[in-house]
Amino acid sequence: MAAKITPKDLQEPDKLQLLFLAARTFVEKHRSRIVIGAGLFVLLVILSGGWYIYQLQYERTAEKIYSRVFESMMKEFATSELETIKGYKDLIAQFPRSHAALSAHYRLGNLYLNRREIDAATKAYEDFLRKVPKNSDLQTLALNGLGTAYEFAMDYKQALKYYEKALETSAAPSFEAMNYNNLGRTYEALNNYPKAVEYYSKAHDKTIDPLMKLYLKRRVAQLS
Repeated sequence: MAAKITPKDLQEPDKLQLLFLAARTFVEKHRSRIVIGAGLFVLLVILSGGWYIYQLQYERTAEKIYSRVFESMMKEFATSELETIKGYKDLIAQFPRSHAALSAHYRLGNLYLNRREIDAATKAYEDFLRKVPKNSDLQTLALNGLGTAYEFAMDYKQALKYYEKALETSAAPSFEAMNYNNLGRTYEALNNYPKAVEYYSKAHDKTIDPLMKLYLKRRVAQLS
């Protein structure tokens, strides 16, 4: 049954009409502000989309350069270490904010360490560690790289500092044998044989490499 219309309903203005009238009055009163606000919103959408496209292209270009340098390095006699170093440094200079540049810092650390260029290796690893996410596996490896650099420089206390930091990273459980072996070797160099034996024993328990197990067993026996 249809609702009964009362005389009061006939006399009162339509509520929907009142709503539209109020909205129209508001729009006319604030037209300039609404136009400016809408324009700013559209501009923000355009800028956000443009930035996203730019960033995507930025990362893709950097990644292509990184892959080219890395693949060239992996091919035997395709490129020299110096050419590879230059390739990574050029990448960092051109695309410093890219993920590829971050990886390039780590690769540079390894390359310089291999060449026994201790200061350059240390700087590259430190640059990498300042930017790398805390949950990255490479954080552990870079800290070990720093420890090795100081070990090469015979600064064993500094080496120990970075090897111990490597043990505190989230990815440390994946590299326990390496971390413990590095600590054992450094304590041995510091003539702290009880500590060296402790960490060599831990490394022995964690490694699955039979040759490494044999080596560590001998180190423990000789230092005990």
